[in-house]
Amino acid sequence: PDMPLVYLGDSAHAPYGVRDADDVYQLTTSATERLWEAGCDLVILACNTASAAALRRMQESWIPEDKRVLGVFVPLIEALTERQWGDNSPPREVAVKHVALFATPATVASRAFQRELAFRAIGVDVEAQSCGGVVDAIEEGDEILAETLVRSHVDARKRKMPKPDAAVVGCTHYPLMADIFQDALGADVKVFSQADLVAESLAEYLERHPDMTGSGETQMYLTTGATAR
Repeated sequence: PDMPLVYLGDSAHAPYGVRDADDVYQLTTSATERLWEAGCDLVILACNTASAAALRRMQESWIPEDKRVLGVFVPLIEALTERQWGDNSPPREVAVKHVALFATPATVASRAFQRELAFRAIGVDVEAQSCGGVVDAIEEGDEILAETLVRSHVDARKRKMPKPDAAVVGCTHYPLMADIFQDALGADVKVFSQADLVAESLAEYLERHPDMTGSGETQMYLTTGATAR
């Protein structure tokens, strides 16, 4: 809260989760450029679909040396595998063995979660559930439909993995339904949600890299959609 943050919601093109990888890449780079214009040297892709479908490509060939773009997967996976940031030791066995991943169709198709997890842990079974319709219902404010869809997707995943050790709500919209996910999964399933984990990871990153706070001094909230809405 003591940082001048710029938030950009790409409402005109949401949801990203049903778009193909090239489309997500173009939208994400365009949004990132707008944030750089606002004085942000460090951009957090607060979207799992963008983190899954665009980030690696951006980091390999697109981002200038004086800028940084980070995603929301890695802090979550570090928490799941009980690793500290920057721990590059070989993958090892961890306490969690069975993980249910709830995410958008594009995130599930990318297999980015499984790829990042494999860098850090071995012997973890991941069952991914594509949660079509949940983001749209949340965006429209239809809580009854959103809850119905969440319970339906959890039931579908339970048929393949009846007793997960942990569940990941792998979309930044889904924490708004965290209580429903927890209730549908059962009290004995640990549900990992990204908001606090990413904020803590960002705070640690800025302590190590204070030069990445950027030149911008104005708090801004931007949308590509209708501002009144």
